[in-house]
Amino acid sequence: MGRRIYQRVVVALGLCLALVAVPLWAATHDSPESTLRRLLEQPEGAIDLARTKIAIDRMVDPSIDADATLRLVDEWAARARARFPAGASNKVKMDLLISTLYEPGPWNDNRPFGYDYSDPFGQNVENTLLSTYLATRKGQCVIMPIAFLAIGERLGLPLTLTTAPYHLMVKYGDEEQGHWTNFEATSGLFHADSGYEQALNIPPEATHNDTFLRPYTQHETVASFATATLVPFYRQRQQAERMLEVTDAILQANPKDVVAMTQRGDAYYLLIEQQFKAKYPEAEQIPQDLRAIYLDYSRQNLDWYAKAEALGWRQWGPADRERYLQHFNTMKSKSQGGS
Repeated sequence: MGRRIYQRVVVALGLCLALVAVPLWAATHDSPESTLRRLLEQPEGAIDLARTKIAIDRMVDPSIDADATLRLVDEWAARARARFPAGASNKVKMDLLISTLYEPGPWNDNRPFGYDYSDPFGQNVENTLLSTYLATRKGQCVIMPIAFLAIGERLGLPLTLTTAPYHLMVKYGDEEQGHWTNFEATSGLFHADSGYEQALNIPPEATHNDTFLRPYTQHETVASFATATLVPFYRQRQQAERMLEVTDAILQANPKDVVAMTQRGDAYYLLIEQQFKAKYPEAEQIPQDLRAIYLDYSRQNLDWYAKAEALGWRQWGPADRERYLQHFNTMKSKSQGGS
């Protein structure tokens, strides 16, 4: 009965809208899981990502003013658009959108968006909400690329999301170069895939399986919104069943979402804690008629982590966390005027 339980240390991951009159965030009697599946059923290529992100955020915080948040997205797109010269190329538009958001000037009331250094490991779910980011103009590697994508979509820019280990970025379809390149929304800089492969030690299995750095479809992008915000919300509330239901929908949309796989592993570990460890401190104390359930949860916990590892996911150890924290504190010091 004594089996290793793999618990991850979390570090901060219907109908086409154009064809319906009811907003995606309109009140319904659907469960959050049913709402997510409805959002994932929208036709590929016709998904309004800003509206969809807001709809998912409202599953976390129903008090969000969806219309007001959408108006802010449109407002930031309009601010950038007002700076476009006639006949501007996508590259020029991209550069002007970057400066509109990140460089102080009249286009942002001299209040550019910047990095939030208050939460080193990105564990505050509220900071992954689009409404929070637009209000505070401070964010991290989850919401910053999502917001950039939502605004850039309004401008017709060729953008999508992608992932690297413990990280989320924007992919920009560079017409001049003829390929996708990565836009780092936390810094406003561009990086080639090779830069992330080296800096983040992406293993050969991940490259072989196309796990990271590939441009996401719209359905995969919507799924990533749920991976980044909805599942961590349910984890904090210790709602294991909802974690399983949501990750099931996510993995149907993106079978290579290794974060969602580890989240499923976490959900089974949470079930073990709630249904067994709380009552039976030792596995040998579990009644015979419940042992099959316990063993199934244990197997699922291990199997989902194994699936993620087979695709190139690696869990951070203490040394990885310490190295990241040192880098975080160095960047924080520089941002506050330190040497």
